[in-house]
Amino acid sequence: MNAKAWLTRFSLVYFLTPISIVYAVDEVTLQLRWYDQFQFAGYYMAQEKGFYEEQGIKVNIKPGGKDALNVVRALLNNDAQFAVSNSAVVINYMEGDPILALAAIGQTSPIVWITLASKNIRIAQDLPGHTLMALPRPANAELSALLNQEGIPPESINVIPTSLDINDLISGKVDAYNGYISNEPFYLKQKNIDFHLIKPRDYGINFYSDVLITQQSLAKSNPDLVKRFKHASLQGWQYAMDNIEESVDIIAKKYAPNKSREHLKYEAEKISESILPELVQIGHMNPGRWQHIANVYNDLDMTKESKDISGFIFNEAVPKNYTFSIFVASISLVLLVIFSFAIYHFRRLSLALKASNQELACIAISDPLTGIMNRRGFMENAERLLSLEQREKKTTCLMILDIDYFKKINDQYGHQIGDFCLIEFTEIVQSCCRLHDLVARIGGEEFVILLGDCDTEQAREKASYIIKRIREHQFKPNGINETIHLTVSIGLAEVKNGLMQAWQQADEALYTVKNSGRDGLQIFMSSL
Repeated sequence: MNAKAWLTRFSLVYFLTPISIVYAVDEVTLQLRWYDQFQFAGYYMAQEKGFYEEQGIKVNIKPGGKDALNVVRALLNNDAQFAVSNSAVVINYMEGDPILALAAIGQTSPIVWITLASKNIRIAQDLPGHTLMALPRPANAELSALLNQEGIPPESINVIPTSLDINDLISGKVDAYNGYISNEPFYLKQKNIDFHLIKPRDYGINFYSDVLITQQSLAKSNPDLVKRFKHASLQGWQYAMDNIEESVDIIAKKYAPNKSREHLKYEAEKISESILPELVQIGHMNPGRWQHIANVYNDLDMTKESKDISGFIFNEAVPKNYTFSIFVASISLVLLVIFSFAIYHFRRLSLALKASNQELACIAISDPLTGIMNRRGFMENAERLLSLEQREKKTTCLMILDIDYFKKINDQYGHQIGDFCLIEFTEIVQSCCRLHDLVARIGGEEFVILLGDCDTEQAREKASYIIKRIREHQFKPNGINETIHLTVSIGLAEVKNGLMQAWQQADEALYTVKNSGRDGLQIFMSSL
């Protein structure tokens, strides 16, 4: 066969034969933070569906438990290369432990105070004078932050160490129990015991949960392995969220046979509410939010360190391993030279176009001053949230907020000072909302909030809290030698017959407040 014929045949074989990157198998251990349950479904599915195997990784999944070793210590001792921790892991980083965060599976924390309905303890302000059973610090940080934010003196509450036994709440040994929204409430429902949940996120305290972490040394020596493990794990979590019934079956049979299928399904529902797969990319982490969490730990004296946490999040933009590419290039150099130039420019154009489209789309639905959604962005996302809430038969409420006499601020101090107040007002309102609540600026000083999984009483408490926070806040813009005080009027309506009707009802309630003195709340009540 002459050289020309050989090259032709090789070219056909090269392009018609599927090419896949073959990795040497890397064996690693993943240390979980608790016993096997749906809380770790994504990792089980990554194992069962071969996602780890496809990435050339053999994974030993190691369950935790009441007496399990500290997961960070497991990494530092090289007993595990990856682990699942909680938000307190940022304390370890600030205090010098060489660890990195790869992904936050839970966008909200499942930790809550659980109280019996018979005790009539519904909100944080009802806790003083009672006995509370809590996890040790820093695991209970969200609950401590809640008490601190609400100005509840620590000495007004009797806090005792947790027994991890919900029967202590049932028997009356304690008045409030520090538990997981995905676990203990199931047992109470099984026993037909009415209860209340006091959730830190309802008070604007949103911590990440179930954070996937790794060793800094591994990320430095083998970043490709870390990227492959993260990719396969998130692929497993996406599969688990898309196939809950199948995932529950597998976990019940292979990983947690001691748990009933009903309990696992209940846990799956609550875990899904924490992950928010319909609204947030699974594993998403915001550096600013991590810094806020670190600041909360500082404020609670859980650490004396105030180290910048910009290096805490694993950076995937690391040099790639081109060993395989070089190997392929050595065999087919001529072909790669011919096509690489065209592919390179096509890729650049595609990425540029994609980035441009994403930027334009973002601009179209965002308010340029405050960074939150504008009216268009709100309408696009509200219908999706309402559809989800209706499928799950949950109550949704709508608030319309209007800053009182805001025109006077612009007239007296100028629009630059007014813009400062709007930005700070937005930050306060967002801090009072949960991650999955939709907050938008729909006009100059007018805002709207859509509250999913929230009844009228809960929405009333949240609106009252926002009013209180705004009323007490001191706006201190640069350029003037005085403090500005604002108030807000809020109209509230439950979404019963569509978004537009609720909007009209909330707007009607808002104008009732404005016509009766402002700085208050009105709930729309339909006439009988």
